[in-house]
Amino acid sequence: MALKVALMRSVVINGQRVKMADARALAERVGGTDVQSVIATGNLLFRSGKASRVLERELEAECGAFYGRATEIVVKTAEQWRSLLAANPFPGEAGRTPSRLLVWAMRDPIPDAGIAQLRRRAAGDERVERTPEGDFYIWFGDAPISGSRMASGFGLKALGAVGTNRNWNTAIKISRTLDAMAG
Repeated sequence: MALKVALMRSVVINGQRVKMADARALAERVGGTDVQSVIATGNLLFRSGKASRVLERELEAECGAFYGRATEIVVKTAEQWRSLLAANPFPGEAGRTPSRLLVWAMRDPIPDAGIAQLRRRAAGDERVERTPEGDFYIWFGDAPISGSRMASGFGLKALGAVGTNRNWNTAIKISRTLDAMAG
């Protein structure tokens, strides 16, 4: 059984804050074993013999049944997750200010139009780079993320894309837990 990383796009669903015990139960209901959560932001790690696409559909269906509405969920294999982190185009920045670096895990590669939109919105030292697999990173520089034009108003749904982000600190914690689970 392969190690999987499931990332919930939101931990507030239909007005309810997701409890990680409930999120772990969702993964167990789709056959996940050795289920663990990392931080209370919708990061689930578990073992499964199912394909990631199947797990995404099943987890979203379980989420919808439990909460009355689903949130998008992106599932990566442990190898895909490690590859995503190894592709970090901003390692120096991540070392200095990890909270200002967002890793976007995508279900399918982000379209060129999405990267172009983000680059048009970037100000100051903000930068965006796509990985070879189509995920992407945003470095927010010295400006607060909450005030960034790049982040505000950017919508993956308008591009027909599904993805979610984690800051570098969280991404590293997920990797450490994966490593511990792998033994």
